[in-house]
This record gives sequence, C-alpha cells and structure tokens, in this order.
Amino acid sequence: MNRRERIKVTKSGVFLVKGKDRERIADPISFHAIGERPDGSKIVEIRFVDCDGKRASEHFGMAAIYFRNLSTIADALGDKGYLWPADRVTAVDILKVVVAKVPSRRFSLVSAPGWHGTAMVTPLRRYGGSKRIVIDPESGAHLVSYTKGPGSLKKWRQTVGALAKKSTGLRLSIAAALAAPLLRPLSIDSFALNLFGPTSTGKSSLLCAAASVPGLNDDANGLPRWSESETAIEQLAIGHRDGLFPLDESGDQGGKVEAHEKAKKLAFLVSRNRARTLDKNYQKKINLTVRDFRVIVVSTSEAALKAIAEAAGQARIGGEEVRFIDVPVVKPGRVGVFDGVKVPSGRDPGDFGRALADKLRRDAVTNQGFAMDAFLEKFMHDPEGALIATKKHMRDFTKKLSLTLGSGPDHRISRNFSLIYAAAALGIEYGILPWKKEATRAVIEQCMASALATIQSPPSPVDGTVADSNIQAASRRLTEVLQRLTLVSVRKGHSCSPIEAAVRQQADGFRVANKTLVKPQVWKPSNADKALLIEHHILQTQRDDVATLDRKIIGITGKRRYYVIDEEALAAVVAASDED
Repeated sequence: MNRRERIKVTKSGVFLVKGKDRERIADPISFHAIGERPDGSKIVEIRFVDCDGKRASEHFGMAAIYFRNLSTIADALGDKGYLWPADRVTAVDILKVVVAKVPSRRFSLVSAPGWHGTAMVTPLRRYGGSKRIVIDPESGAHLVSYTKGPGSLKKWRQTVGALAKKSTGLRLSIAAALAAPLLRPLSIDSFALNLFGPTSTGKSSLLCAAASVPGLNDDANGLPRWSESETAIEQLAIGHRDGLFPLDESGDQGGKVEAHEKAKKLAFLVSRNRARTLDKNYQKKINLTVRDFRVIVVSTSEAALKAIAEAAGQARIGGEEVRFIDVPVVKPGRVGVFDGVKVPSGRDPGDFGRALADKLRRDAVTNQGFAMDAFLEKFMHDPEGALIATKKHMRDFTKKLSLTLGSGPDHRISRNFSLIYAAAALGIEYGILPWKKEATRAVIEQCMASALATIQSPPSPVDGTVADSNIQAASRRLTEVLQRLTLVSVRKGHSCSPIEAAVRQQADGFRVANKTLVKPQVWKPSNADKALLIEHHILQTQRDDVATLDRKIIGITGKRRYYVIDEEALAAVVAASDED
C-alpha cells in the first residue's frame, strides 16, 4: 500500500481507497463491542463474515488490540475462515483501522446459561435485563446447544402438546421442563424425577418431548446419558443451568459404577445446587467460573431406583428418595406411556405404541425450542406478577390435594409437584400448552401419589422368590387390610351430629351401602394389586387410569378422594379362593 492509498472499513466490506477510486479487498469486519468477564477483566468482540458468507464473532483479551498483538487476532480469524488480502495490504494494516475507533457497546461474558441478575440467558437469546450478555463458548462447563427446529409453536401445540393430553408421563415431563427456570427465583432446590417402566414402552420419547420445550434434542449426539462420568454430569448440570437436564437410561452404566450408587451421588449433587469444590488452579485452567446451578433432572430407567438399590442389597436413604423421585409412567394394560389412547381395531398394541413414540420423537425435533422461548418471553413481560401467579397456583395445588401428607419428606415432594403444576398452569394461561388446568392438576397429583406409593411400598424380594400377585392373593391382602381399619357406616342422605362428624374425620374409611370407601393415606396397594383389583371390578373407577374417586361424605369438608371397594365382589373372590 503506497502513501496515497488508505483503508476504509464499512458495513459492506474493507476497501482500498485512492482518490475517487476504491477497491473492495476483504469481507466485512468490525470492532463490535467491549465486554467484561466475571473476574472483571476486559475483552473485545470482533465480528466478521467468513469464507462461506456466514456472520461470526470472536472474543479476545483487550490486550490483543495493541499494535504489537494484532497479529494474534489476524491468525485466529484466519483459522476461523476470514479471508485476508493476498497482497498489497497486510492483515495488521486492516486491523489497525478496525480497532482505531472504540465502540460504545458493552456486554457481559458469562460461562453458563441461566439467570444473571434480572436476565435469563440461553444460547438462543436473552430474556429481560437491559445489558447484553454472551455465554462464553470456551467455558469449562458442558454447554448445551439450544436449537429451534424448522417447525413452529403452533405445530408443537398440535403435535407434542396435543398428544400429551393422552399421556400422564408426557404432561409431567413437559410441565417439568417449563418449571425448571422458576426454581431460582422461587428459591427452590434442584430435584430429579426418574420415570420408570418396562423396556420398549416409549419412555425415551418422554425425554424427547420434554427436551423439545427448550430445544435440547441433538440428532448428532443424542441426550446426556447415565454412562457419563460423575465429573461430566456435574459439568453438564452447569451447562443446563436453570433449565431442564434430561438424562437417559439409568441402566446404561458401562459397568463402572453400580446404578444405585450413581443415583445416590446424583441425588445429592442435584440437591446441593453446585458442583464439587475443585482445585482452584484446575478450575482456572478449564475456565469454569460458574459452579452453581438449579436444574430439574428428568431421567428414565426400566426399574425404580428403589428396586435397583434393593436388588443390590441396599436401601435408598430418606434424603435420596425426596431428591431423586421415582415415578412409574407405564400402567398395566395400556399402550406403553400413552395411557389415554385406544388401539385401533386390528392394530397390535405394541406396534401402535411404537408408531406413536416414533412420530412423537419426529414432531419433537421438528418443533423444538418454540415452547420455552414463548414461555420466557411472556414471563418477562411482568416477572413479578408471574411469580405471584406461580405461588398462587402452587397453593391451589396443595389446597386441593385429595392425598393426606404425612412426614416432612412428603411435603418436600409435594412442593416439587406443586411447582410442576404451577408451571403448567402458567403455560396454559400463556396459550402455550393446549391443556385444561383441572385435568392437568389431577394428572400431576396422580403422578405424585404414584411416587409416594413407590417410596412407601414394601421392599421387593431379593432372595429369588416371586411375590404372589394373582387376584386371589391380592384379595386376601385387601381383606386383611380392611379388618385392621376403622370403618364407619354411613347412610346416604342422613345428617350427622357434631360428635359423629368428629368420628368420621378420624375414621380410616366408610361403609356406604355395599361399597367401602378407604382414605388413600391408610392403604397403599402395590401397582400390581391395584391393576388386578380394578380388572376384577373390586376396585371401582370411572376411568381405568385413576384408582380413586371423588365422594361427598356428610361431616367431611368438601369432596375427598377415596378408594371405592365393592365388598360383594371382594367376598366372592375370597370365597372362591377358599373353596380351591
């Protein structure tokens, strides 16, 4: 470049100017903004267009813009695909002009997504706040890629959202995904749900649907798996900070760590909301400046973690059970996890269920990323009002519970499920979830009841014996339970005195005509017994997937839910058993 030539940098490219003539010699490049790392050090952002015509940016320590260091920027951008001129003008000559004018734009560089002050940040965008925030791509955390598919929110509602109305597990997992960003502003600890059921029943499609809410489905790498090392799972938790953390298949262990031991470590990792304390030099080396997180883990497995531990001769400790909650999602006689669908005439139930799961996964990938984007955008229109509404929905859930909660752990589990319901209620109000609140509340309560029943169920046999689960055995067990309970006779339409009302409130259940109503908190049947009793019309239901019914008993406030037992049908089965 001679003395009469000068370099001019514009939005359309880099030009070599001589008099009135100018020649375009390079693609657009600019000194876009100055940022600040969490430790207070400054960085610069250089934006450019690469050799494929794509817009890109790179960050450098601020010292890189000094004349003696400009060559480091030139080399780095060249490696990223920026085409410097081949002759006449050097890269350093151009960079001198680029960095000569200091931009007024400022931003913060953070090492993980999630809440930063009043702003919520994902790899897709920032919600709320007034200052630009950039997630450091060189963070030591395993940063998750949030993706928007080629579809739309409308299509997500019509496919994934609509099918969820016919699956208890789908509603639960989708609502949990929406609930995850609410943990931090509500000061609720992280927790985990383990959705368990037999193999080839569509459990992985539940994870895929949940992941479609924020846009976590990755065709190339799949979802995170239990086979990851403990350190990797910690860094994945940070990379999913303040969001859903899907974790597939507890059985995929690689033989290195027993499943029940890994579950225990993960339960306590999640509950403490931060990774282990690391050596400071190592932490600095891997650029891990954020160690805290709030996540909701949604995991799948073939068996309950409780059963996995018992099979290994161990017992889950109490704190573990409330942090990593087993939830059964496959019901006997149903189409896998799709417990609300009917199999078309002539179709094999297994084939039909697999076809549903395959279509769900395709729809989830195509339409991913839109639901959470819309949810956070609406939430940030009035964050304070949204949190007030969330707390109200949580109170409503707890107030309307038909279950009677016992110990402190029961209340902790209830709080987690109330948050999941509250997030779903917000999603319904925002027009994101195509569901009804009352039906959703009932489904979330049903999941919670199943979770509590799993915790309270007796240990599985570990000596090779198989539990007797035929209808005769189930009927005998129920008869023994009824003999131990305090049951009060009630005549329909007859009022009761205050004393009688007090007796009814303390009773375990009631005998009304030929039906016996048992309060759920005093009888915890196994899922197998429950299914058999329903099948033989001993346990009465309006819908096969709900084992309790609303009944009004005079002297008991409101309509409560009870197990409704036909004692005549029960007696007939027991009598037939005795004859055998």
